[in-house]
Amino acid sequence: VALPWFWENANFEEYSLWRMDYKYNDELTMTFMTSNLIGGFFTRLEASRKYIFGAASVYGTSNDSIVRGAFLVRGQEALPAFDVAPDVESYEFTKLDPKNPEDKKFVEDMWAWDAPIQPEGKEWADGKVFK
Repeated sequence: VALPWFWENANFEEYSLWRMDYKYNDELTMTFMTSNLIGGFFTRLEASRKYIFGAASVYGTSNDSIVRGAFLVRGQEALPAFDVAPDVESYEFTKLDPKNPEDKKFVEDMWAWDAPIQPEGKEWADGKVFK
């Protein structure tokens, strides 16, 4: 119910969608520690809470996992909203096109967690929502 409303009503002249990928996945160990990494990043984003909504998840198993997420950001650039977190340089942000069906599906999968997506063949382990 919420996602169809979002796509019909979101103003993409004022907001933009972004894919987030952790740059150092090869250094990740236990999945619970990786989930804590996301939680810590979200805590450091507190100053930008009114400018960002999104979710990030851990996919895979211990010593073989990745971090990926999707975010709605006020404005057309991600960095001004995310640079309040000192570890922002550990993440790569890719702008998504809300008119592209693949990008739209990616956002829906990242936010809804009800489809069995497996990026790079890795199953969902844990996730957090930043709101």
